[in-house]
Amino acid sequence: MVDEKGYALLLKDIHKSFFQNEVLKGITFGIRKGEVLGLLGSNGAGKSTLMKIVAGVYRLDQGHIYMDGREVSIKNAADASACGIAMVYQEFSLIPTMTVGENLFLNREKKKAGLIDDKKCRAMAKKAFEEFGIDVDPDEYVENLSIGNQQLVEIVKALMHKPSVLVLDEPTASLTHKEIQLLFAFVERLKKQGIAIIFISHHMQEIIQICDRAVVLRNGMVEMDQSTSGLSVGAMVEAMIGKKLNQKYLQPGSPVNYEKPVLRVEHVSWSDKVKDISFEVYPGEIVGIAGLLGSGRTELAKCIYGLIKPDEGKVFLDSGEVPTGKPWMSIAKGISFVPENRRKSGIVGIHSIQYNMLMPIWKRMTKRFLIDEKKCAEDAEAMREKLQLKCTGIEQEVQYLSGGNQQKAVFAKSLLIQPKMLLLDDPTVGIDVEAKAAIARLIRSIADENNGVLLISSEMEELERLCDRVLILSKGEIKKELCRNKGDEITEAVLAEAIQTA
Repeated sequence: MVDEKGYALLLKDIHKSFFQNEVLKGITFGIRKGEVLGLLGSNGAGKSTLMKIVAGVYRLDQGHIYMDGREVSIKNAADASACGIAMVYQEFSLIPTMTVGENLFLNREKKKAGLIDDKKCRAMAKKAFEEFGIDVDPDEYVENLSIGNQQLVEIVKALMHKPSVLVLDEPTASLTHKEIQLLFAFVERLKKQGIAIIFISHHMQEIIQICDRAVVLRNGMVEMDQSTSGLSVGAMVEAMIGKKLNQKYLQPGSPVNYEKPVLRVEHVSWSDKVKDISFEVYPGEIVGIAGLLGSGRTELAKCIYGLIKPDEGKVFLDSGEVPTGKPWMSIAKGISFVPENRRKSGIVGIHSIQYNMLMPIWKRMTKRFLIDEKKCAEDAEAMREKLQLKCTGIEQEVQYLSGGNQQKAVFAKSLLIQPKMLLLDDPTVGIDVEAKAAIARLIRSIADENNGVLLISSEMEELERLCDRVLILSKGEIKKELCRNKGDEITEAVLAEAIQTA
């Protein structure tokens, strides 16, 4: 039995099902005041469902929630806020065209004589930032802030309610190393103020660095609950997936033939983000693009695919020129693109898995000017099986899939194009280690079918595991090339040093 006293928040025997699918199967753990608890688990383990129950988005089916030893009933977000619980979601809720101060007091503006008291709101915002040691101007527009400062504004907005428990959902997913350290310093200050913090992350080194305890969920149950002191990444991985994970370099099925490229990029330039870039990708080869945020990685991929029309330069696929600035022509020629933000650019959440998979190729699915429903279902089902996509069926809405399975749906859409060249922009961001391993094997299998792959990634271990060659990008230019075939070492350490010194 767990004693309810002494915990800022205690979850006891929490159960939750959606239709016939039992997602949470008796979760029990607590967090004390001034403690940072790391919450981990594979996609689909139940992390998001559990935290949405705490935040009042979902209602529990069975179980008890205690705040400071007193049982509470949380039926909606207002109940959670009244109990002293605040949650900062991975997707920002700030309005870019409004000022920081306006965002902080949105829908709860301070008024004087029936009018919004801008002066008081500004003064309260300034005081809040000073209190938490953050250098942000309340009069600055949100769109002008760095992603790191936007994240801090989101947290301060949540803290304006004076919560005793703060839930941070993947807070470092879009941050640079410098911004992450700023966030961690901020978390340490909150900890000293006695606020209990639940820190959800797929980055295990971050959990070890910032958290006092780690709770790992697997299949809707608590698999691990222990102090991070002396805890290893390997132990957390094993708790998450039930087995050790092989992170070694995935070699090509056969040696890459460096005679004739599948993709040739010649002197591509755009604005000041991409500067006179030329390179090739060969059949069966995975070429990585490594660089800091702002190095021009995403802009380069968009130029190749056609989402951005380059100011100069040409793109060739199998010796034929691909018209720039026309993504539909890129698709027709055999280039596919998996974007960085799957929720914004990769899926239509309210539509089915089948609909999302077949979006780019509806014309191929017609028979006598009508959509061939049978072929659509067969192709979608075959791709679901190939990718081992976990779902209730191909008619399930994509928004209800876990992050890793949403990403598999994006891959399915790209693969059904039958691309000769696959462009990947941070394809595993925000998904767990098991899903990452599955997608890594998928990427290698795509290349092994004599296709080319261009992989942009912020994660050095991903580049180390997958890439035959890596291009180091800095300020829109290729500064260095590392090639295994030429005897170059491609490791996390080598790549990290190359990026920092480029």
